[in-house]
Amino acid sequence: MVSWTDSESTDGSAAQYISSDDSPVKVPATIDEPSFEGLADDLNVICEHGNPGRKYVAFEGISTGRRFIACATEGVANCGLVQWVDEHWPEHLQNAIHKLWLMYEHSQHENGMACLEHI
Repeated sequence: MVSWTDSESTDGSAAQYISSDDSPVKVPATIDEPSFEGLADDLNVICEHGNPGRKYVAFEGISTGRRFIACATEGVANCGLVQWVDEHWPEHLQNAIHKLWLMYEHSQHENGMACLEHI
């Protein structure tokens, strides 16, 4: 289960620490977005490693396009930090995104089958 704790950082500003007590949280696939990238120093989100999270934009399923913060500590296992910046998309938009992903997956499958026919 994910737990949230507000704590004071050394400079006196509030920082959120996010820990995962159960299984690790899956970090979504991402896409580059120049307007939302880099360390999340300005958002005061700290992972279990004590480092600021990194800004990402999801590129997976119905969360495609949603911004989130995840663990940015390199060389160690991901601590499971995933904090969404954007709210869930409205249901009609989730349905549209889901349909687009289904169409994409179907297209990829069809292309793969066409390649196999030419072997």
